[in-house]
Amino acid sequence: MKNNTFDLIIIGGGPAGYTAAIRGSLQGFKVALVERDQIGGACINRGCIPTKALWGTAVALQRLADLEQHGITIGSKIEFDFSKAVKRQYAITDQMSSTIRKRMLALGTQVFQADAFVESYDPKRETERFTVSLKSKGGSSKLTSKFVLIATGSRPAESDVLKADHQKVLNTDDIVLLNELPKSLTIVGGGVVACEFASILNRFGVEIHLLEHSSQVLSAMDQEIVGLLMQQFESNGIKIHLHTKVRALRTSAQSVQLELESDGKTSSLETEAVLLAIGRRPNSEGIGLEQLSVKLTPRGHVVVDEQLQTACKGLFAGGDVVGGQMLAHKAWYDASIAVRAMCGEECRTNYDTVPGAIFTIPEMASVGLQPDQARQKGIAVAIGKYTYAENSQALCVGRTKGMVKAVIDRDTGKVIGCTIFGHDSSNLISEVALAIQTGLTAKQIGDTIHPHPTLSEMICESFLDSQGLSVHKGT
Repeated sequence: MKNNTFDLIIIGGGPAGYTAAIRGSLQGFKVALVERDQIGGACINRGCIPTKALWGTAVALQRLADLEQHGITIGSKIEFDFSKAVKRQYAITDQMSSTIRKRMLALGTQVFQADAFVESYDPKRETERFTVSLKSKGGSSKLTSKFVLIATGSRPAESDVLKADHQKVLNTDDIVLLNELPKSLTIVGGGVVACEFASILNRFGVEIHLLEHSSQVLSAMDQEIVGLLMQQFESNGIKIHLHTKVRALRTSAQSVQLELESDGKTSSLETEAVLLAIGRRPNSEGIGLEQLSVKLTPRGHVVVDEQLQTACKGLFAGGDVVGGQMLAHKAWYDASIAVRAMCGEECRTNYDTVPGAIFTIPEMASVGLQPDQARQKGIAVAIGKYTYAENSQALCVGRTKGMVKAVIDRDTGKVIGCTIFGHDSSNLISEVALAIQTGLTAKQIGDTIHPHPTLSEMICESFLDSQGLSVHKGT
């Protein structure tokens, strides 16, 4: 092959992009990955990892606050240096980005820091179908390939009213770059990111207002479980404003004034800073898709088939840019399916078992169908519940707030969903994801021996409870 000719060119170095590069290289492909910024994309550099680094610090503070119940006294005042927490956050992101880059280079992937544009496509050619032009500070060049994967990710969304100035009005990329904490922060939005930052920054001592335009934050989640999180938020002093919209924002050197509308009534709220957490938009513009007859949704997501291939043969897309659940592990999965399809394997996407984890304090996690979603599909459901307060390990470590809620297809007995609120739920949910993926029944989970005393017993007990067979559930 020529030096500028590849089997696969990947545009974007986030979770979908770098995973495809590694998977492609392991399959023997000659791979080029083009990333304009830092390897790792939004996940490692501006999203999942910096957020969870701060969450880890917030959890540590919470543990210190809870020591008294264990008979441990460490003094009357806990000192917290936010600047050190930020340095730790940057160190983690740098380490992860560097590790992924080294892995790709070790496998022979060529990494280019540049802007990429799919310049031309010749369907008659078997190998050098695509020509991709690169532009960087060092100049311009062209690469050719048989396959192209678009993995350009997404960016924070804005509206006519809700626009970031990146100083007082921040988006979700800005918030992880803070060097100083505001005394008060109003978060616009009630989704995953909004709730995570509400929980984390509240633990850091920031006064939090959370604005949600509908009747429930985390609207896609089980209402009963979300209610437990809201109780925790309210007990921590987080002020939740439902049915509330922002009509206007006015900034000054010291604060931001918000004009609000709630149930037809107007009011104002003054805060030191505002975080806009109103979703994300796909990065599908300016990369040459229009000239290739690639279809986009009205929101700008790339339309793909079940193998992640676009209408243009050999051009694939995955991760945030194709929509769906904007999660790093979903992007990893997309990359795997796309590369397998390029290799000629018969494979199809199935997003029924994509688990979600929300890093509040305590955590929340879910997989599969919520009860209402199952009923809307005409499925008769059986529900099983088990609380953390009934679990021996939760009692021993002092983490008794929370619940496991299992959802079963009553006719088949199969596991179809689960939501967990409580300590370590992000790890517990994987057992249920595997159960759904493999078609297990509630009986099969109940018949599986779980170690004692562990939190995993709650999974077993909740599915036993769906059959009326829980042993340790209180009356």
